[in-house]
Amino acid sequence: MYKGVTKIFCRYWKAYGGSRALLRSPYFHAALILLALTYNTWLAKEWWVEVISALPNLLGFTLGGFAIFIGFGDERFRQLLADPETDSEGNEVPTIYVSLCSTFVHFIIIQLLALTYALIAKSWWFYFPWPACIAELIHGFRSVAWAIGYGLFLYALTSVVAATMHVFRIANMYERYRRHSLEDDQRPPV
Repeated sequence: MYKGVTKIFCRYWKAYGGSRALLRSPYFHAALILLALTYNTWLAKEWWVEVISALPNLLGFTLGGFAIFIGFGDERFRQLLADPETDSEGNEVPTIYVSLCSTFVHFIIIQLLALTYALIAKSWWFYFPWPACIAELIHGFRSVAWAIGYGLFLYALTSVVAATMHVFRIANMYERYRRHSLEDDQRPPV
């Protein structure tokens, strides 16, 4: 069972582009900039309230958008997107269809990570009168942990644009496909 889960996650990560795609993503960079600009929010306790209230709605919207995307276009267009491809060395590479789906999967995973992180942060928040030297260490650890949690939330928000642009990219591909199909239909038979 775990082998299958690992295999599908590896396939998603490869189709997404891996760490290289993540670290080069302008949406990831935008989230980091927003994280720096919003430090007063995530340094304060209960930052997770904002995350927990926003992400379930965003997640529902994303799943609905993904379902619409899966049914987009006619059967022939979906077949073209899903046609197998190979690289210059003959290795199989993810199809356009799988690559575009991986963007939605990535978006959903980031949202789930951010929501889970916020729920854990909320459940672990309590006051305890630590000795001063330990309290200072815990405060530093907590600040880093909260930055990570809020950063995931901001990345989930900036990923909205990434997923939206992928849908727009598919719409443009479909437009070119239809234009080409209409031109083919108008050509006289040979």
